[in-house]
Formats: sequence, structure tokens, C-alpha cells
Amino acid sequence: MQICFFPIGIVRNSLSDEEVRRARNGVRGYIEVFKEYMDGLDGIEEFSHIMIIAYLHKVSWERRKVLKVRPRGRMDLPLIGVFSTNSPLRPNPIAVTIVRLLDRRGNILYVDGLDLFDGTPVLDIKPYTPGRIIRDATFPEWIHKL
Repeated sequence: MQICFFPIGIVRNSLSDEEVRRARNGVRGYIEVFKEYMDGLDGIEEFSHIMIIAYLHKVSWERRKVLKVRPRGRMDLPLIGVFSTNSPLRPNPIAVTIVRLLDRRGNILYVDGLDLFDGTPVLDIKPYTPGRIIRDATFPEWIHKL
């Protein structure tokens, strides 16, 4: 089975990849939604937060074969499966990130909390809604070390 996606937009920020990588709470930037998809944004400004689904275009084919990692490369954390982490190293390098929507101007969404590099293709945008809030979530001990 082959699955094809086409970007609906692109991430923009003025920082280097390393600066974005080091920013633990994300950075400010904007999502430029391509004009042919602009009508799909109607009503988005009523939400405080949105979810960005993106394609991590800088992950090489070789790095997609990695199935075990240490979270954030830290040697003091356990070696675990990539599906238990937010590592970009994974068979299908797709990211889901929740950002604060600061403003919408036409096809431009100004956001805060981006953890995506400048130029990252955006595959989809969804509103962050109350049904997504998990109140009784549990986490492994190593998460607290981050």
C-alpha cells in the first residue's frame, strides 16, 4: 500500500535548527497555509490552541530505520522504542505538535510553542478541543527526568 500526502503549508520561523532544538518550550513563528487551502481556516481563530501535523523532511532514510533511542539522546535515560518517544527518528517521520494560536491574518497563523524547523512541510491542522484532554494520564518515571 502506498500513501501519499501533499503539504497544505509550511512552518516559518527565523531561527536555526539548533536554536529550535534547544528551545524546550518551543519558539514563536508562523504557519503559512498555501492560498488554495485558506478557506479551510475559517473559524480557526476561535481556538486558543491548534495541532500541527507535519512531515519531518530532514530525517534521512537511514535514520528512519532506527527503532530504539534514548530520549533526547541522554545516556542517563533508558533505551526504548521510538514509538514510546517524541524522537524524530522513526519509520514515518510525522510530527504532531500543539501550539498556541496567537493570531490569524489571512492564510498566516501566528503561533507560539513551535518545535518544528523553518521550512517544515505542514500536512494538516486540527483544533485542540476539550475531548482531547486526558485528565488521568500516566507516564514512565524517566519522563520526569526531562
